[in-house]
Order: sequence, then structure tokens, then C-alpha cells
Amino acid sequence: MGMFGRGPVIVGTVVVIFGLAVFLWKSVLLALPVTPSDSAGPWRVELSVTARGNSRGSVRAGLPTTSARQVIFDESNSPDRLLFAIRTEGYQRTGIWSGRLRGVHNLLYGFRVDLTKAPPVEIPEGLLPPPPAEIVSQYGRESTDFPAASPEVKALLETLAPAAEPAARLRLLFGFVTDEVGKTNHGSEDALLTLAAREGRPEGRIRLLVALLRAAGIPARPVGGLQLREGSDPRPVLWAEAWLGDLWVPLAPNDAQMGSAPASTVVLRRGDFVLVEATGVEAVGHRWRGLREHLRPEELYAMMVPADPLLARLSLYRLPVETQSALRALLLLPLGALMVAIFRNVIGVPTFGTFMPVLIALALRTTALLPGLAIVGAVIAIGLLGRIGLDRLRLLLVPRLAILLCFVVLLVTGLALLGRGADTRDFFGGVLLPMVILTMLIERVSVTLEEEGTRAVLVKAGWSVSAAVAVYGIFQSVGAQHIMFSFPELVFVVIGTLVWIGGYTGYRLSDLIRFRGLAEGERQ
Repeated sequence: MGMFGRGPVIVGTVVVIFGLAVFLWKSVLLALPVTPSDSAGPWRVELSVTARGNSRGSVRAGLPTTSARQVIFDESNSPDRLLFAIRTEGYQRTGIWSGRLRGVHNLLYGFRVDLTKAPPVEIPEGLLPPPPAEIVSQYGRESTDFPAASPEVKALLETLAPAAEPAARLRLLFGFVTDEVGKTNHGSEDALLTLAAREGRPEGRIRLLVALLRAAGIPARPVGGLQLREGSDPRPVLWAEAWLGDLWVPLAPNDAQMGSAPASTVVLRRGDFVLVEATGVEAVGHRWRGLREHLRPEELYAMMVPADPLLARLSLYRLPVETQSALRALLLLPLGALMVAIFRNVIGVPTFGTFMPVLIALALRTTALLPGLAIVGAVIAIGLLGRIGLDRLRLLLVPRLAILLCFVVLLVTGLALLGRGADTRDFFGGVLLPMVILTMLIERVSVTLEEEGTRAVLVKAGWSVSAAVAVYGIFQSVGAQHIMFSFPELVFVVIGTLVWIGGYTGYRLSDLIRFRGLAEGERQ
């Protein structure tokens, strides 16, 4: 086998072939996409509810319905010892978890949604036919939340003197709430209190608009949904819909939009604001999560319900959103480890710590590369000064390392405060750095400085930074993230390659460069 041991070659080849065989089966025979699509795909949305109680109770949540502007598919739920049912009333769907609560229950509901960008609704002009009786009965009457017959609302309508045409009345009342009633996060959610104070929470402004429209003879209803945002959790949003002619017209005074709903929203409830509510429980909390999937819808459909039953069970795309996000980062670690092995065993260059470049690159995923490396350099430089001071005290190893760890924590905390004062978010990236690794790195740099001198420290530091930059590029690659998450069997290819590298006993690249002059002398 020459420079390779027989065992590593055989084992590495078998492992690589296995990983490539599974990869080719999925990519060629099942036609799963190898590269991420340039066009943004559907959203994966997930609701997690935590409920606590010791008696019979229920938790209810508004569920989305497929319509012209949103296609819902791949719904799933985890009832955690409770019964789950979906109640449908017209176009409204409600998910209900019910049963006897015993301690803490973790409930889960998820779905995928493909949003279509609908053009703004054209508001019908002129005199329009009266709305249907069922629309008036359900959305045209006064209620506790929408006091259309209150003296305050009637007095305001007399002052505004709306025109006879429904479209003109709608524009007048929408303009009043949008321009004359302020939006605040500390006001009231009640329609009349919002009217009296001329400001209120988003809920109060929507309730006031619906009450005014109903008082003016225009059926109206509130709408609750989620605004899906990349890189952060979905944001609950509220707007209203008014019936004109033969259609519902979206009205979003909180976003100053008439004729269209807030952008990138999925509708969960119509006629009510409350997205999640509970009865018979002692405590309840909930959180919405969302993840944009950069695949075409037909690719995702094949991945969600593939023809092969084994692949359907093994597909990572069916996992909860939070788990998917963690695995997308975790499955890049083998590639980072492979890169470090290439630097150390193929190129033959030294680094501080075996996997320190991987850990630093992983910690710097949320910040820019240069500011992140500057933070690491600053912490190590200041930590070295502290380490030199500790040498004079002649402390034992463990207490000395513990004191260095305290120094590192204080330094990172100080950088975070400095970033806050300078309004520089990159400084906050230091909070994610592995403190223990930095502490050991400072100790190792100090020992190397004493035993091998400044040149050795600079050489190792330079190669450590080079390896960290290479690994950082992998962690920032959308293509690498996609292919490792979609085809986790490629980890076996990485393992097989590492077996080959581990069994190599020949010269490294740095050795060939170092002894090049000696080899040329022998040839002469």
C-alpha cells in the first residue's frame, strides 16, 4: 500500500462507498435536489405550547386554512397525553387539545405554507348592493369588543359626517384611525378607551376601526395572523376586513395599508384576535417559530412524502423547526473537522489546539469574520498579560486556569458593554465564544512563548487563523449547509476520508517544501 496502511485504505474505501451510494440513490434515483434553489420556498411554521394543570382543561389555537393566498400542507401535531381534534366552522379551523392535565404538557403543532403574493384589492366604487343577510348577522352587529351602537361612536360619526358611498365612508374611517389615533404599546386594547385617548395598542385600533365600520353600515371583522420573517420568530399581526360589494377588503391601519394585508403573513383567525387560549389550566405559554426553506415547492413535496417509506421516516425535514436549526449547524462540524485534519496532517502546519479553529469559527457564525477575529485577538492579548502577572504568584495549575477563565469572562463582558456604547453589534459576538477554549488557548500560547519563543507563537497563530477562516467559510456556505442537512449520509464520506488521512504515513506538504533543498542536493 506504500504510504498508506492496508487496514485504513480498506475501511476508508468501504465507508466512503457506503456514503456515496446512499447519496447517489437519493440524488439520482429519487431526484432530490443537490443544490439549494435560488427561489425561496415554503415556510415551516411551528407552534409550541406549554400548559400546566391538575384538572380537566383545554388549549385552543387558530389554525390556517388553504386559500387563494396561502397553501397549507404537511400538518403535524404532538398532543403529549392529551386528545387533539380540529373543529371547522366555515373557513375557520381551531385546533383543540383537551383532557385531564397532569403536571406540565408540551404541545406541538406544525405546518408548511406556500404564500402567494396577491395584488391589492380594488375597492368597489359607487353605490353598491346591500351585503348578504348572513354577513350582516355575523359581522355587522354590535358586540362587547366592537361597540358600534355606543354614544361615543355615534357622536364621532356625526362629527366626521361620512359620505353616502360605501367606498368613501371606508376611506374616511380608515384614514381617521390611521392618522388620528396613535399606535402605542402601552395603551388600551379597548375600542372606546382607544377612541377617548386618541391612541391605543394595535388591538385597540383594530377594534375601533371595526366598530366604526359597523356603525357606518359596513360589515367588518378582525383578522389575526403571523408575519413570517427570515432569521427571527414570526410576529403576530392584526388587521381588519370590510365587506364592500361582494368581496372582503383588507385594511391594515397599524401598517397604513388599505386594500392589502401586511406582507408575508399567514392568516390564522378571522373574527377574533386571540391566536392561542386555554381554559381549566393553571398556567399556559406559547411560542411561534418559522423557518424559510429555500427549495422549490415540488422538491419539498417529494421530500415530505417520498415514494420510498424508509426515506420518509429518515427525512430531517420532518423534524421540529428548532431541531432543524440546530442540526443545520451541527452537520457542518464534520466538514470543519476534515478541514482541520487537512491543515494538520496533509499540509502539516501547527495550530493551537486540535479543534480550536472549528470552535472559534462556529462561535463566529453570528458575526462578521474580521470583527470576530479581532475580538479573539484582543481577548488573548489581554489574557496573556494577566497570565504573565500570575506567573509571579507561582500558583498551581488549576487555580491559575480558573483565574484566567474569570479574566476571559470579564473581558468578553467588557467588550459587550463597549459594543453597546459604540452601537456596534459585532462586539456582541464575543458573548458566544467558548470561554474554556479561550482560557486553555491563552495558557497554551503562554507556554509556547516561554518554551519555543515568539516566532513559534506567531507561526502557530497564523496557521490557526488560516484554518479558522477556512472553516468559517464552510459554516457560512448555504450550499454546504443544504447538502449536509439534506444528505446526512455524506458524514460517512467525511469519516472515510479521515480514515485515509489517518492512515497516511508519507511526507506532508510542509515536509516536501522544507526538505526541497536537501532533495535537490542529492540529485546533483
